Amino acid sequence: MNEKDPRAVRTKNLIKASFAKLLEEKDFKYITIKDITTKATINRATFYAHYIDKYILLEELIVECFEEMLPIKLSSSVDLNEDTIKELILFLYEYNIYFYQICKIDATSIASSVDNLLKHKIDNLIEKILTSMSGRDELDCKDISILVKLITSSIYSCAQYCYSNKDDKEYIIEKTLSFIINGMKTVK
Repeated sequence: MNEKDPRAVRTKNLIKASFAKLLEEKDFKYITIKDITTKATINRATFYAHYIDKYILLEELIVECFEEMLPIKLSSSVDLNEDTIKELILFLYEYNIYFYQICKIDATSIASSVDNLLKHKIDNLIEKILTSMSGRDELDCKDISILVKLITSSIYSCAQYCYSNKDDKEYIIEKTLSFIINGMKTVK
């Protein structure tokens, strides 16, 4: 199958749209291939011509949603500063609201897959920014990969913590920013 064929593109979009609607209606673990094909008005063979299973479809949907929701300002950022970090935290917070409230996804189904994909996307973004800063001699770090993991973990954990403690969101973000920018010695 030619992935650039307009018919194939339309069919994949139909499958994804049907799947997204099903995620709003019921938990991922209860969605079957039959549900997807019925909603998309296609047969099973057509589904399997595009996707191996519903997990691959979910991964594609998560990544596409992430890329569509990610503000251009963040995707094109070349500096890791307080504003960029705060924007990333708030973006992930909003993304969590979308995925865990609008889509019927719970911790027992595929939440860890969603988390891992998002962390990977944030890792890539942070690495791109830090590499750019290093190339401009604004960052002297031999171990960018370690720094990427530390920063990504802090940002992602903060967004998750804000999601479960909405009342303290601003305070949580302020403390996380202080930690990331200044290190542990300055957190009081």
